[in-house]
Amino acid sequence: MKPLLEVSRLTKYFGGLAAVKDVDFDVYPGEIFGLIGPNGAGKTTIFNLINGFYRPTSGVIKFKGRNINGLNPHKVCKLGIGRTFQLVKPLLRLTVLQNVMVGAFARTESANKAREEAEKQLEFVGLLDKRDRLASGLTIADKKRLEMARALATKPTLLLLDEVAAGLNPKETADMMDLIRKIRDDGTTIIVVEHVMRMVMGVSDRIMVLHHGEKIAVGKPKEVATDGRVIEAYLGEAYRA
Repeated sequence: MKPLLEVSRLTKYFGGLAAVKDVDFDVYPGEIFGLIGPNGAGKTTIFNLINGFYRPTSGVIKFKGRNINGLNPHKVCKLGIGRTFQLVKPLLRLTVLQNVMVGAFARTESANKAREEAEKQLEFVGLLDKRDRLASGLTIADKKRLEMARALATKPTLLLLDEVAAGLNPKETADMMDLIRKIRDDGTTIIVVEHVMRMVMGVSDRIMVLHHGEKIAVGKPKEVATDGRVIEAYLGEAYRA
């Protein structure tokens, strides 16, 4: 099977600081690929490089075999890469439905078709009954689901999820895990950045670990969780115990 996403020697400098340095990884169709590491390890920077917010200092990012280095975010989105953000930022003065329609307009200029797609995704994530509420009135868990619905409305082949479990209670986290699996089972490949180990270890097929912008491990969750370098740099001995 050919990789959906191929990242080779990816490097990003900000001034003299290497936020990401010589990182290589592939993501395969139908996979949930976890990305973990300490704060400042370069996880969100990699997301920003993939979807065009930043341009790499060097290295190559290929999506479906095409080099996407330097493409603007809206062009990356049209190719089939969607994302959520670490800090959810719904359009607070718009309704839940209108928020998701914004994403749907990436694929259509028809308001009716955008509405149909938005309703479909709201039903998928469990928010259809709140479609007419203002986004400002949602809980943090529902705002995260709203942002996921908006990203899904762009019809991505690859979805980048940035800390979607942050701030959630255990029940909400379990529900989020179920939703992530449901998205994958519906045909969307996923990369998830997360600090909630229960979630990322529970949903990921493979996990890559970053430290100081460099890849220090990649493998199945159990392999990563018992890797001495990962325990020393991030998880700690308490996690292994």
